[in-house]
Parts: sequence; C-alpha cells; structure tokens
Amino acid sequence: MKNIIHQKVKNINSLEKASLEMARLNMELSILELEEELFKTKPRYLESIRFRWRTISTKVGDIRFKRRLYYNHKTQEHVFLLDEELGLRKRKRVSGEYLKLLVVLSTMLTYRQVEYVINQAGFPSISHGTIFNEVRSFGERESKKIKEEKEKLFESGKISTDQQKEVPLLFVEVDGIMLSSQEKDSKRFEAKIGLFHEGWEYTSPSKKRKRLKEPQIVSGIYESAEDFYEELTLQINKKYNLDKTKVILNGDGASWIQDSSYDYFDNLTVQLDRFHIKKDVRTYFGTDVAQDLCKLLGRGKKQVFLDTLESLIWEGKTEENIKKRKEIFNHFKRKENHLLDYRHLIEIKEFEQELHGLGAIESYVGKNAARRMKNRGMSWVRQGAEAMIKILMLVHNGILKERLENEYLGQQSA
Repeated sequence: MKNIIHQKVKNINSLEKASLEMARLNMELSILELEEELFKTKPRYLESIRFRWRTISTKVGDIRFKRRLYYNHKTQEHVFLLDEELGLRKRKRVSGEYLKLLVVLSTMLTYRQVEYVINQAGFPSISHGTIFNEVRSFGERESKKIKEEKEKLFESGKISTDQQKEVPLLFVEVDGIMLSSQEKDSKRFEAKIGLFHEGWEYTSPSKKRKRLKEPQIVSGIYESAEDFYEELTLQINKKYNLDKTKVILNGDGASWIQDSSYDYFDNLTVQLDRFHIKKDVRTYFGTDVAQDLCKLLGRGKKQVFLDTLESLIWEGKTEENIKKRKEIFNHFKRKENHLLDYRHLIEIKEFEQELHGLGAIESYVGKNAARRMKNRGMSWVRQGAEAMIKILMLVHNGILKERLENEYLGQQSA
C-alpha cells in the first residue's frame, strides 16, 4: 500500500486522497481476514452454502466484499456470520458512521441537496431516494422507541424519582405547524410542538443577553391532543417532580392547547401567546390599534382591551373585515381568563428568579421546524414528517449524536 503514497502524492490534497484510498483498502482487507477467521472457528452445525457480494458505503469510500452464506442446521435458517459480527443492518447500504453525516445534513437540507453536497465533497455517491430511505428509517426507529417507552411507563406508572428535580416554576410553550400533505385524504396536517424550560439565565455580566435554562423540545405528528400531552408530560416527569411546581403554559388559543392542558397539569396558569394576540389584532384592526391595545394588556387592563376591541368592530371598512373583527373579539372573549401575561396572574414575590415574557416557541418553530419542514413549499406523508420532526427534536435536545451511535443502530437492526 505504500506504493499508493509514492505514486499518487504530489501535494497535501493528493496525500489526503491517497490516505483515504489506503483506509478503504485496509477496511476491505480487514473484512476479508475476519471472514476467514469466522469460517475457521464456526460451529459444526453451520454449513457454508455459497459466497455473496455486498457493498457498504462508508466515509472513506465504497467497501465491496464477499461473505459466506451459512445454513444453520439447528434453527433451519440462513445466516451471514460476517454481517452479524460487524452489526451490518439488513438491506441497508450505508454504514453507521456515514449515516450520521446523512442524518445531520438532512436536518438542514432537502434530500436532493444532501445528494448534491456529498457528491461534491467526494463521499460515495448515493441517490436522494436512498438518503431519504436511510434517514426516514432512523427517524421511524426513534419515533417507535419513544412510543414504546411512553406506553411502558404509562402502563407501569413507574417513573424514577431519583433523577427528578424540584423547581418552583416550569414554563411550557405549545404550538403547531401546518404541513402540506402528499396523502389523498387531506391537503394538510399538523405537527405539534412543545417546549419546556426552567426560566432564564444571563450569558453576560451586564445582563444584556439571556437564554432559556434547560430547554427541551417534544414534537411529532400525533393522532390527538391526548397523544401529544402524554408524551410531553412523560418527558417532563422524567426530569421534574411537579408536586410543588407552578406550571405556566403559553399557547396560541387553539382548543387542543389551552383546554386540554388542564387535564395534565395540576397547578397550572395559562396565558395566550403575546405574539399571536398582537398578530391577530394587527391583521384585522391595524398596526396602531394593535400596539395600543397590547400596551393595555401589558399593564393588566384586560377589560379595557376587550371593551375597546368590541367598540371598533363596526369601524371595519368591509363586511368581511367586520366579520373577522367579530370572530377575533369573540375568540378573545372566550379566552378572557388567558388574556393577561402570566406575571399578572401569579404572586411574583413568591419566586426568587427574575421573570420575563414568553414566546420562545415561535423562534424554534420558525428557525428549525418550519425552515426544514416547509422549505420551498415541500409536502410530506405523515410517516416521513414524523421521522424528520423527531430527528429535529433530537438535534434541539442535544442527543442526536447519542442516538446515532453504532451501538444504538445495532440494537435496532435485530
């Protein structure tokens, strides 16, 4: 193999290419040696039938090798000893290490864009269809794992209290994002997203910049609000003991968010999201009205807000505008108890931490979920959307690398 270096190295770039080629040849040689060792030490009840070739795409190139197919006289099944020894996934072309790269790129780019990037970067050529299947398969495994864990814990009712924290306040923000559907039975469907955190911490001595403390995301395509809240509360209760915790929930007013939340949290205070309030008023009443009325709410003047809004309904310039103004007013009237900022609804003096306005969920939805899931008008089938949004959840929660370890992939390939 030294000849590869002598023949091909002219500069640092050619050295890098030669080194990668040497690594690829070394992998093929190691696999060949392992195959022969397995043959020499195989149990007697395994009978070698024939050789079959297989190609695996890795970060150092395509690895092509042949391995023996055995017949197990005990189980009457066929088996590839080499595949089992290496933990190769059945009918999958990509190695675990290469899959990590594909998954990470797919959280930021479309599958066609990932195909282009890896080809330009000199990695083994893989079609966008294969990339889609590989990434979706991983996301589906993660989704299945979470559902199985949820069902197991809800059936047993046992959650370890050893690792639970006790916090005075826990903030929960919930939103949804509508996705275009490729399915015949619907044009759109909703991804539900929940964010929970402990509050804020400053990142500079001057206190000019702050960030959320211990933020974590729960997201997916759920059949019902019940399914979403079961997963959300499961993840919360794995981390927190809420017996003495005040829960603050921020939502846009959708019934599945505000109304359903009371079934899952005991000591709960609910507020309408400030962004959505201002957006709705601005859309149908104008920018100036929105600014003035939101300032009133900020000072805790809920009734003045509602009375002023109602008085402006008939000033709409068209029948359609008047109709929309009525709908917005009635919506706020129904959610009257949620109109004020949570800081007007709790005794602030009870809590030592500094409190700020909510709305971080909008940033997550816009910068992460929407950017990837709605890029250039793309559409999804439910399973594919569930797989991708679960991967985005892993990214945000900082555990994607853990889930992509070969050990994890091996456990899922059995």
